[in-house]
Amino acid sequence: REMTPEMQERMQSRMQARLDKMAERLEIKASQQDAWQAYAKVHKDMFDARPTPPAKDADAATLARHRADMAAKMATKLATLSDATAKLQGALTPEQAKTLADMTRHPMGGRHGGKGGRGEHSRHGQMSGMGGGMGGMR
Repeated sequence: REMTPEMQERMQSRMQARLDKMAERLEIKASQQDAWQAYAKVHKDMFDARPTPPAKDADAATLARHRADMAAKMATKLATLSDATAKLQGALTPEQAKTLADMTRHPMGGRHGGKGGRGEHSRHGQMSGMGGGMGGMR
């Protein structure tokens, strides 16, 4: 389904609120701002533009290629996020790094995801943690 400008604006607003809460929870210091800003930018870039879906009457091969292309793009974005996370982690104190790991491990807040008990132990397993570090934010 097509994302309207209003939907995109709401999504970006929620993303910014989560990042703001995350920075507050991490207690980002002035000396850590560059690493934090790079990390936050990567998060925002991950969900910036939605790809154009294939035509409604696309054949199976076209649909499969589209999915493969989307997976490859997501893999590239996740690798970039991994690099930004490593850089941020290197700028953090040990206690902040532990907090970041906790937020990444439990991205929806709490041990069971905060949404109907689904999270780390859901039947979807690790896929529930695809948020990649937006942990503890609602």
